[in-house]
This record gives sequence, structure tokens and C-alpha cells, in this order.
Amino acid sequence: MDRIPRLITGIMGTAAALFYRVDRHGPPLPDGPLMVTANHPNSILDPLLVYRCSERLTRPLGRAPLFERRMLGSLLRAIGGIPVYRRQDDPEAMHRNKEMFRAVVDVLREGGAIQIYPEGKSHSGAQLAALRTGAARIALQAEESAGWRLGLSIVPVGITYSRKELARTAVAVRFGTAFGCADLKETYREDPVAAVRELTARIEAGLRGQTLNLTDHRDRMLVEVAEQLYVRQRRQVAWRARERLGTRFPRLQRFAAGVEWLRRTAPEELRELRRKVGEYAALGERLRAGEGDVPSRFAFGPVARYVALRGVPLLLGLPFALAGALLWAPVARFPGFVVRRTGPDYEITATHKLLALMSGVVAAWTLWIVAGYAIGGLWLALTAAALAPISGYTTLRWVEIANEVREDASLFLRLQGRPDLRRRFARLRSELARIFDQLEERRREEELHRQSGGDNVSAGGERGEG
Repeated sequence: MDRIPRLITGIMGTAAALFYRVDRHGPPLPDGPLMVTANHPNSILDPLLVYRCSERLTRPLGRAPLFERRMLGSLLRAIGGIPVYRRQDDPEAMHRNKEMFRAVVDVLREGGAIQIYPEGKSHSGAQLAALRTGAARIALQAEESAGWRLGLSIVPVGITYSRKELARTAVAVRFGTAFGCADLKETYREDPVAAVRELTARIEAGLRGQTLNLTDHRDRMLVEVAEQLYVRQRRQVAWRARERLGTRFPRLQRFAAGVEWLRRTAPEELRELRRKVGEYAALGERLRAGEGDVPSRFAFGPVARYVALRGVPLLLGLPFALAGALLWAPVARFPGFVVRRTGPDYEITATHKLLALMSGVVAAWTLWIVAGYAIGGLWLALTAAALAPISGYTTLRWVEIANEVREDASLFLRLQGRPDLRRRFARLRSELARIFDQLEERRREEELHRQSGGDNVSAGGERGEG
């Protein structure tokens, strides 16, 4: 019965994973009734990434107008989507949300899984938007309808993009630890509003634990550059290594927390730090250093190993990459053409690109199969059906590796005979790393002082009562 929804979500999830470089972190989804709650930075791409990274079929909740679109509506209904009626879409249809609540509760009581986006909108804010209460109300209603023995699991999922509007950029999908809500039974009976508020706060805390939250968009650059230079200065990451976004994420969170602490305690220092990090980033952009930063020196041994490990595979793979490029170059350019023609809002740019890419891939694949059949019959058609996608993916990976090698090689050549530039980078990096260590020490001392003060107050209160 789930075969068709699984096929559809599998195809769509795979398309999203080809569009982005996806990095999944966290425990597997639990069995039984399940509610996946995620942040919502990128329109339709967010549920597709949840499909890609989930072991279970999760039925999506989506705004009702999406179900009225010819193709998208059919897909949503085929995978068991449930429409949500929002006031801003149609105030007169709000009463139909009673149907939505009943449908979702029925899915959960049958042991199924749903995915919901408590922010209620897709947005590009630097932090989570205020959460709506719908997810908490659904969870509590489902538990109450089952006599508080349903055993519902709620899993927060954080989706973080590096550049959501660009194909083949990084995205981290982080699954948090599951929690329940049956312990709110008595609170819900006495004061349903208080129970909903408490569960919404738990969901928000779970989402904040899996997302980056900053006050200012400019701080994203500050955090990423600071983390990048710090781990290389402290020899935690090799020079020119490109780590996955999910691997970097815990460190990025710590730097983001430090930025918010500095904003509260010493805003002038934050402005000066942003200036210094901006100077470092500008110098890196001038050299087109990219994510790998600028090594303090280029030793012969590491350079020789690099050439052997990266250069030789590129040479061997060149014929296959050229063949794939001939087949798929028009398809690769098609999404850019579509976006230029349609001019979509920023929030749905990636959606337009993905849909255009999928359409182009299907059309080109069909063309090559038909051409193979016309030229050589069934066996050539089957060969084309198998080799065309393989050649496309091979070319994609070859181009990505070649771009990294080109970036590394051009940096190496620019720095030859320029020890002054390397020294300038090293000096800035060392100074900034020292500042970060000092700030972290101050923050830690402040936290210990705050905790110590709280303990003293508590102890004093206990002595007073005695």
C-alpha cells in the first residue's frame, strides 16, 4: 500500500540529494507514532530533504493552495499529504482545519509518521521564526485520544543550507533526540493552553539545538570565516581540506553562541571583531582561497601527494567526463535559463531550478533511449538507459573535483614568491585565534560566576529557611 508513496518520495529525495550535497547527522527515526518537526528555510526542498534522510515514510502537512496545483497537488495527494488551511490563504476555509486535525490524529493513532513545519512559513531569516502552536496541539490531541498511551515520538530536525539558491552547495540535515509529551497529561487536563505552550517550548528548544540562530545575517559570514581559520590555526583540520557542513556544524554553533554572547556583553568588541574577520575574509577573496584557507607554507611532500591523489584520477577520468559533458551540458544549463525567464522570488528559486533540472533530465534521458533504439535496437536503448545517468553523475563529480584542484593550484601559483602574503595571513590568523581563545575564556568564566552566584543564592535561601 505504501509502495507508490515510497517510490515517489524516493525519486524526489534522490533529486534533492543530487541538487545539493546532503550531509545527514543524528540517530535514526524511532518506530511507532512519529511527528517530525523541522525548520523551514527553503520551500518545497525542505520536505524533499527530509524524505531523503528519513528511514520512514513521513506524510507531509502543506498549505492548502499547494494541493490545488495540477502536478504538485497530485503528487502531494499520492504521498498522503494533508492540507493545512491558513488564514492568509483563505480566511473562510479555516473551519476545515478540524478535518486536518482529525486526519493527522488518525495517522498517528495508526502508528504512522507525519512531518510538520511549526514556523508556518518558509523564510530566509537568520534565526527561527516564532513557532505556531499547531504541532503541539496535534501531538497532545493524539495522545489524549489514545488515553495517553499512544507513545508519540517528536523528533526535531534542523536543515541548514550554505547557499540555498545554488545547486551542488552544502546542506546539513540534523536529526535530534526524540521526546514525548505524555508527561503533560495532568497539565493538559487542567489547562490545555499551558500544556500547548510547554510542548511548543520543547519543540522550539529541540529545533534550536539543531539549527544556527543569529540576530544579524552578517554574523553568518563572521561565524563561518572565524570557525574556518580557527580550526586550521589550531591544527584541528588540514590545510585546503573541505569539511562537510554537518561535520563543521557543532563548531559553527559554538561560534554563533559566542557571537550572541558578545553582542549582549560587549557590542563594541563585536564590531571590531567583525572588522578584523572581514579583513581576513577580503584578503582570502582577493586570492580566491575558497574554503581551504591559505597554508602558512607549501611543503614538497604534501604537494606531491596531492598531485598523485587528485591529479592522476582527474586525468584517468577525463574521457568519461568529456562524454558525459556532451550528453548533459544542455541539461545543466537549463535551470539557469528557466530562472532567468521566470524570475522567481528568492524563497522559491531553488524549487524552480530543481523542477527545471528534473524536467530536463527526464527529457534528455528519454531522448537518448529513443535514439539508441532507433540506431541499434533494444540492447542499445537499454545500454543508453543505464549509461546516460552514470555518465552524467561521473561528469558532475569530475567537474567538482577539477574545480577544487584548479582553486588549489591557482592559489599555490599566486603565492609563489609572495612570502609577505603568507606571513600576513599567518599573522592575522594567529591574532584572531588568540582573540577567540580569550573571548571563550571570558565567556566560560562569566558562566561559572553566574552558576556560582545562583548556587550561593540557593544555599543562602536554604540557610534562611533553616
